[in-house]
Amino acid sequence: MRFISKICTRWVSGLTLLVSSTIVNGQNIHISHCLEACPTGDDDNEIVVRHLYASQINRSTGIVDWVAYRVLPDAIGVASLLPRYWKQDELFPDSRLLEVGLNISTIEQPDLHDAQDRDYRVNEFVLSSDNKGRLAPMTSFADTPYWDDLNYSSNMASLPSDLRLGAWSRLDQAINELSSTDGPIYVVSGPIYKTGEFDSVKRYEEPPESYFKVVATEKAYASFTFAVELPIHAEYCSQVETIDEIQKSSGLQIFPYMHSVLQPDLYGRLRCEQQFESFQDRNN
Repeated sequence: MRFISKICTRWVSGLTLLVSSTIVNGQNIHISHCLEACPTGDDDNEIVVRHLYASQINRSTGIVDWVAYRVLPDAIGVASLLPRYWKQDELFPDSRLLEVGLNISTIEQPDLHDAQDRDYRVNEFVLSSDNKGRLAPMTSFADTPYWDDLNYSSNMASLPSDLRLGAWSRLDQAINELSSTDGPIYVVSGPIYKTGEFDSVKRYEEPPESYFKVVATEKAYASFTFAVELPIHAEYCSQVETIDEIQKSSGLQIFPYMHSVLQPDLYGRLRCEQQFESFQDRNN
């Protein structure tokens, strides 16, 4: 795993890295967004660390493999009036942001005659807003001075609007509420590209079929997967999945190097106890 060295001078003065560590070339790099250690997967990809999140980016496509962040109650705020636009992450200048499954870029030269169009502008480029969303949500960090970091492409995913505004968002709200009593809350989310065991060769040939979100404290966790075609009225508690299945299908180790075993005890705290018990019954 390569680490982008210039990130250190960008933000380390404003954020102390104490909580977690990632082993890179024999060194422990401490990243507070992750629980003990950030996820591990493809060693050829890059890690980008921002004030509010860390993410792994595919070097060839610029597509996010995972985003990890930590939710604290003092950071949560009202995000409805915060500007939302996309901008290239200069910590990863070589990324080309390719459309999954197509040999074309998702960044296109815009028609500038109508300045009121509803697409997001990135300098002289434009990104279609319809199916782009943030893996680390605005609401969890709206009361921090660093909320604009969430507009970087290193936090971007192809989240359809029904999913983004429905079950995915409602789980984010539940996590924010949980942080007031159980915080800090550690979250890892990202895409899953195929059903069954992870296949690194076929990855990125087609768009993601689902997205995962794993929520954890230092002792407990809850894990979910969300199909991309999920209707807006779907309940997040109905999307329960085992962390083992998420790791198998994503090719990631979500919490590597853990010194203790996490228990699946957060479902009740997220108001999903009944659905989790039904899920267990179906899988026993």
